[in-house]
Amino acid sequence: MTHMEPLNLEIAGITFGVHLPLETWRMALAARYAPFLTSALPGWQVVVDYDPTLTDPEAPWVRHKGALTTFHLAELQGFADLVAHRARASVLSETDMPALVERVLAFICVEMLPREQDALLLHAAGVVLDGKGYAFFGRSGIGKTTVAGLVADRGEVLSDELVVVRLGAGGPELVSTPFWGHSIPQERICRINRRAPLVGLFALAQAETFSLERLGAAEAVLALLGMQKAMTELLESTQAWLAVAEQVIQQVPVYRLGFRPTAELWPFLERAWR
Repeated sequence: MTHMEPLNLEIAGITFGVHLPLETWRMALAARYAPFLTSALPGWQVVVDYDPTLTDPEAPWVRHKGALTTFHLAELQGFADLVAHRARASVLSETDMPALVERVLAFICVEMLPREQDALLLHAAGVVLDGKGYAFFGRSGIGKTTVAGLVADRGEVLSDELVVVRLGAGGPELVSTPFWGHSIPQERICRINRRAPLVGLFALAQAETFSLERLGAAEAVLALLGMQKAMTELLESTQAWLAVAEQVIQQVPVYRLGFRPTAELWPFLERAWR
């Protein structure tokens, strides 16, 4: 299958050359990821094929063997080689192509950010208020998108689904990704390439009353680990993840935030932090 010139992307320090079979696909991804396009040489090569004969497996699977991960999921099949820094994915759906490609890119970020960038990809909504970064994390449906919406008129939303926490020279920082949740229409998503000093991590818990409880180091690590978008199953990635997480929580407070989905959320946090 012939592919176009690669579309080069940079996400939190990882560079990708994404090879696509159709110009329309390239244009669609270029528009979707415009703030993340780069002229830097890609460290990763990701080849995307269109296979209309691909069938969905009865039982989707992901298998790891050394540095090689192979997968066959709904409408998506392929591999990622963490040593060779290359991946290939066949997709069944033209309509869902961007979301399917994102699954591959997000997996690479989960595994490689702790190893190569001293960073973690978190299942969290990230916002920047007054130049400071806040990450609100939790399981699907807990309210990350709601929280992002409640503070959107006060600052910038980096993502309502996946953000990066990275150890920077001046301390931990919150970094945006192009990965957003699927519940928001594309026309309402405003992707930005932004970073800010991280001042707080908040484990979300819906409650009748607002509350804020600081977590101890062990509880904070467990809370963050439990909310990984894709559980790290490779030993090298796990060790790197834990090393980064330990440094992050030494420098940034982690809280359990009980909240109601109302506009009172941010005023509550402002009062609680005083």
